[in-house]
Amino acid sequence: NAAGHETILHHFRAKSDGGCPQAGVILDSAGNLYGTTELGGSANAGVVYRVDQTGQETVLYSFTGGADGKYPKAGVVLDAAGNLYGTTEGGGTGNGVVFKLDTTGQETVLHAFTGGADGAHPFTGVTLDAAGNLYGTTAYGGSGSRNCAQPPAGCGVVFKIDTVGDYSVLHTFTAGTDGASP
Repeated sequence: NAAGHETILHHFRAKSDGGCPQAGVILDSAGNLYGTTELGGSANAGVVYRVDQTGQETVLYSFTGGADGKYPKAGVVLDAAGNLYGTTEGGGTGNGVVFKLDTTGQETVLHAFTGGADGAHPFTGVTLDAAGNLYGTTAYGGSGSRNCAQPPAGCGVVFKIDTVGDYSVLHTFTAGTDGASP
C-alpha cells in the first residue's frame, strides 16, 4: 500500500488451491490477478488461478497431469476476450503443452510438444501479439545440436501458433553463436 506495508492477498497451501507459484502474475482491468502454480490442484500437477481484490482465490483450472499438461512454471497471458494462454513443463506427450483456458474454464491444448523438431519443455510461457498470434521458446528439442540435453536431444526452438492454431518453428537453436536452451 502507499505506506509501504505488505498485504498478503493469498497464502497457497499446496493443496487444491495450488502450491509453488514460480512466475509472476498479470492484472486485468477489473483488478484481478491471474497466475499459475507448479504444484497443487486435484492431481498435484498445478493450477491456473485468479485472486480478486479482496484476496479471494479461485482455481480456474486444475491440471490432471495427462494430455492436458502438468507443472506450469511460467505465467499466463490474457487476450482481449478474457482467454488465458500458457505453457506447462510436462504432460501432453511428456514434453509439455501450450494451452488456452477460456472464460468458462474449458482448457484446450493448442500444441503438445513431441520432443522432436517441434521442441520440448517450454519453461518460459508465451507472448501474445496484437493480431492474436502466440510466440514462445522451448528449452530442449529441435533439429539442431544434440549436445544440449539427453533426452530429448536438441537445444530448443522459438515457435509461433497463429490465430487458426497452426504451429510453426521460427528458429532452432544450434548451441553455436545463436545460443542454446532459452
